Amino acid sequence: MSLIAQIVSEEKSRIEKMISDYERELAALPKGTLVCKTVKNKQYYYLQFREGKKTVSSYIGGDADTVEEIREQVNRRRHIEAMLKNLRGEYAQANKIAGA
Repeated sequence: MSLIAQIVSEEKSRIEKMISDYERELAALPKGTLVCKTVKNKQYYYLQFREGKKTVSSYIGGDADTVEEIREQVNRRRHIEAMLKNLRGEYAQANKIAGA
């Protein structure tokens, strides 16, 4: 096996492992977006997401710590989804190079 083929093979393995790790972490994070609704000058926080064609709102509460924790988790999920998109593109390139 040539040096370049070996490097591409190692890179593919590394990317596969990273994709697997990110997908596992993604499964544990909440999906959707954080929404604040104000009723009679009081704020209520909900996590909104889609289940099929329905939009579901899950009540979170008004506790600032809980809301901030959920916000961080949602932001982490968005970051991981962007990373996965890039990794899948890199994996496709590595496959193309390996097949050439």
